[in-house]
Formats: sequence, C-alpha cells, structure tokens
Amino acid sequence: EGPVGYGDLLISEIMYNPAALSDTDGEWFEIYNNSTQALNLQNLVLERDDINRHVITESIELSPGAYCVLARTLQATDASNTYVYGSAITLSNTGAILSIYNEGTESDPGALIFSVNYGESAFPDGSGASISLSPDRLNTTEAILGSSWCVSTSVFNTGDAGTPGVINDLCGQSESLLAF
Repeated sequence: EGPVGYGDLLISEIMYNPAALSDTDGEWFEIYNNSTQALNLQNLVLERDDINRHVITESIELSPGAYCVLARTLQATDASNTYVYGSAITLSNTGAILSIYNEGTESDPGALIFSVNYGESAFPDGSGASISLSPDRLNTTEAILGSSWCVSTSVFNTGDAGTPGVINDLCGQSESLLAF
C-alpha cells in the first residue's frame, strides 16, 4: 500500500469560528475520500501554515466517498466518524493554509495530498457556521477556489451551521453558470 495520491483526500469543510462553542472546543474540519479505494488515515500529517502539525495516531479506514471529521475536541460535533487532534492545530479566523500530507513526522511530512488556503479572496466568511465545499465540486481543480465554497446553512447538534461527517450543503450556482 503506497502513499496516498494528490487529491485522493480533499478538505471539504472547515469550522474555524464557531459561535455555540469556544474556538478551543468547537473547531473542526472535514476530509473527503475522493479516491476509488478505502484509505487508512493513520500516520498522515495535518498541517496549518507550516506552523501547527499533527500526526494522526489512530487507524481510521475511510471508504471511497466517505467523510471524516478532524476536531479539537469530541464536543465539537456529534459526527460518529470523528478524530480528535487536540490543541495541536488551531484554525485562524482570518484564513490559513490547511494541508494533509502522507506519512512522515511532525517536522518532516511526506508528499502533499491536498492543501487549501481558506484566506484567499472569494472564500466565504464563516462565523457560527462552517465553510463548505459544494458537493458538485469535489475535485482538486475546483476545491482550491473560493468560489466553490459557501457558508453552511444546515444546523448541527451544537446549534451552529455545518454538515460534519455528511454530504455538504449545495452552494448556490454562480450567475455565469446560469447565464447560458
């Protein structure tokens, strides 16, 4: 079993500024298995801005088309498929580069699997709501574009908006797509 290929996992949702819980308790992000095979997340490296890194310690088998929530605490969501990374990673409210790497160490991660800069222009501002990648844009080309993301509207167990561990809310179609 070789390394996970680029784009086989996508970051599909980010809760960086919860309102129902403090950032310390309520931050999380979600990854999606974009490949055709089950992937084990053990030993993959999570990173924010080359500053915060965490190596996934548990064996987590993620089926094709399935989601996994990576959270600071178990209180963050009631999603059954949640892995807690603790205080190792903090999600900046003003944007950050969030990345997943192949097996490596905290100081030397392996090859990049996926990275998104949610502080770039056109990314929505999620306060009390996660920002989510539209489910019709689950590919490496569109997943890095702010125009492919929107603020979640569905409410989950904490009272904030988001869809942790399940398919995201569909983002509204842009004018250019409707004007054909």
